Amino acid sequence: MKKELLNSVGLSYGELSLKGKNRGQFERMLKNKINRVLNGIEYRLTDDMSKLYVVAKSDDVEAITEKMKKVFGIVALNPSIKVESTDEKIKEKILEVAEDAYEKGARNFKVAVNRSNKTFEKKSMDYARELGAHILINSSFEDVKMKDPDLLINVEIRKDVYIYTERIKTYGGLPLGSTGKGLVLLSGGIDSPVASFMMAKRGMRLNFVTFHSFPFTSRQALEKVKELSDILSIYTGKTRLFALNILKIQEAINSVTRKELATILTRRVMMRLAERISQNMEYQALITGESLGQVASQTIGGLTCTNASVMTVPVFRPLIGMDKTEIIDIAKEIGTYEKSIEPYEDSCVIFAPKHPATNPKLEDVLAEEKKIENYDELIDEIFNNKEFFNFG
Repeated sequence: MKKELLNSVGLSYGELSLKGKNRGQFERMLKNKINRVLNGIEYRLTDDMSKLYVVAKSDDVEAITEKMKKVFGIVALNPSIKVESTDEKIKEKILEVAEDAYEKGARNFKVAVNRSNKTFEKKSMDYARELGAHILINSSFEDVKMKDPDLLINVEIRKDVYIYTERIKTYGGLPLGSTGKGLVLLSGGIDSPVASFMMAKRGMRLNFVTFHSFPFTSRQALEKVKELSDILSIYTGKTRLFALNILKIQEAINSVTRKELATILTRRVMMRLAERISQNMEYQALITGESLGQVASQTIGGLTCTNASVMTVPVFRPLIGMDKTEIIDIAKEIGTYEKSIEPYEDSCVIFAPKHPATNPKLEDVLAEEKKIENYDELIDEIFNNKEFFNFG
């Protein structure tokens, strides 16, 4: 469809439309997010019989559509022509749409009418036939095709009328902030950014925490995580990354505990520090990128030992049942994959044992943890020396 014809974008809800008494709350959050995303563009957000439309200048419709693709809570976008609900105006615009499509190679068409406004005098099926006949008589088209046509013209009759030929699928999910606040343990790898995206899609507002072992890990490793946070802010909006140096407690773990349990002990340190930040900042959940069986620490035994270090908030693992190939596909789609595969070591690699325990017992892990005499003091020192960076 010619860009010059477009003057609005229709927004289709997914599960948001199934909400009951709290639907208004979800819609307010969605509208607030739209207003933030479209800041700087001249537009009007209008509710036409329970469907939202962004009404704007033709020159801005493409940019609005691109920005709206990343707004959670919307399942599809329809770049549309908004016209008055008069027969003359509808037929005038639908003919322009048909002629433009014919010039671009379409040779058959179908008209579908959805009449939400029952005060409009013509019924949907009758009006679809009438509009189809109008196109056949007054345009270059000679063929109507009811199944898989070259051109499908949709006409939505509400208070105003919206004509569109394209339905752009988006991420769906729930409006950002509608399901609470969470803290993601963000490494520089492939998995945790994808886990972040998936929880943001479910409406959770996110901040991040990362762990490093400078000078054993490089400054570039931390910069990489900061850049991943910046990419993810496209989906999460304004966000914060906390950075904690855990080298001292890693050295203690490495010197006094069994080597095969070093990874699990380090993971427990990370979870405790993340939980402490959550308590301090009132986050309601921790999120990790763990996937069952992917590495030694992500077995049922390993996850049991990790879970036992967290007492006050749930731990969400949105990737737990996913294959690595599925995770990589999402990472590529959301734009984090190329950054994630840059070869900088994170803190988990520095003291990683050659043969980590794949089925650790919690009692053994707790016994090894007790060998670190100044464990709580080290945790306090690490927490008190944390840094943070803002994005979005």
